[in-house]
Amino acid sequence: MLPGIFLAAGTGQRFGSQKLTYPFENEPLLVRGLRSCIQSELNEIVVVLGYESEKVKKVIKEYFPGNKKLRTIINHDFSKGMISSFNSGLEILDRESEGVMMILADMPFVSSSVINKLIKSWNGDEMIIPEVNGSYTHPRIIPSCLFPAFLGLDQFNSGKDILNKNRNKIKTVIFENSREFMDIDSKNDLIKF
Repeated sequence: MLPGIFLAAGTGQRFGSQKLTYPFENEPLLVRGLRSCIQSELNEIVVVLGYESEKVKKVIKEYFPGNKKLRTIINHDFSKGMISSFNSGLEILDRESEGVMMILADMPFVSSSVINKLIKSWNGDEMIIPEVNGSYTHPRIIPSCLFPAFLGLDQFNSGKDILNKNRNKIKTVIFENSREFMDIDSKNDLIKF
């Protein structure tokens, strides 16, 4: 079984307000992505909150009351970036976890079938990265052997250094439907979709 870390801590600066609670197709933006995680074969989803955490937590409680798969934590250092939030989730994972899926909360079109396809492609010691039109995207599976490398990163860095140093561990899974992997960065993106 594989847990997921659902990154919902960012400020969404380009959006101009709390985008994860913003209405999108008749429900708050984060709900679709989180529902896909719950309906997938992930055995647990650690939701990392930060910016306006109470507002986001209220939406989660409203749409997924008492869901046993969900665990929410708050990263008080969310302003340090995505790796800071990912590491907050890593630190509370069961020590027996063989890996974890990193999921971005602002990607509402990722389906449970996409998540399950990535899980089925994983053999336990490789990074699984979706590839669309020749580019890497999310969600990604990180094997436990790389947890120390992430936990040792400077909080303001991305994980690109880890990818570059561990290219032999990367396995890509190619997808054709780029829409499934679109993220919402601005209100214009909402209009476009």
